[in-house]
Amino acid sequence: MENDYIMQHLARCDLSFLSYVRPEILELKKQIEAAELRDRTPQDWSDEIEELEKYFDSIELPNGPIYLNDCTTISDFSLFIDSHLAIVKSNKGKVKFKPYLERLRELKRIQNEPI
Repeated sequence: MENDYIMQHLARCDLSFLSYVRPEILELKKQIEAAELRDRTPQDWSDEIEELEKYFDSIELPNGPIYLNDCTTISDFSLFIDSHLAIVKSNKGKVKFKPYLERLRELKRIQNEPI
């Protein structure tokens, strides 16, 4: 476990001053850089946003609060959906705004669970 942490740390460091770097560290560095680039590249959420919009338009909105998770209580269902959909529509694919999409997904999942 500690060795794994050290490898991850070394792969993130600038090691260009060294005359030799172990090949597995260089490979890990390439993998980390590729993952970071992939995370920064905007994705297309259009289809999923449209699907979520149709879903929330088709269901009956609950009256009471909904507990999305241990830290999130939704007291105004309609406001939550409208604001989150507006945010993901205007920031499609930007990783920074992915939590809004994930909360909508989670809400849909909760609504589909049997009581």
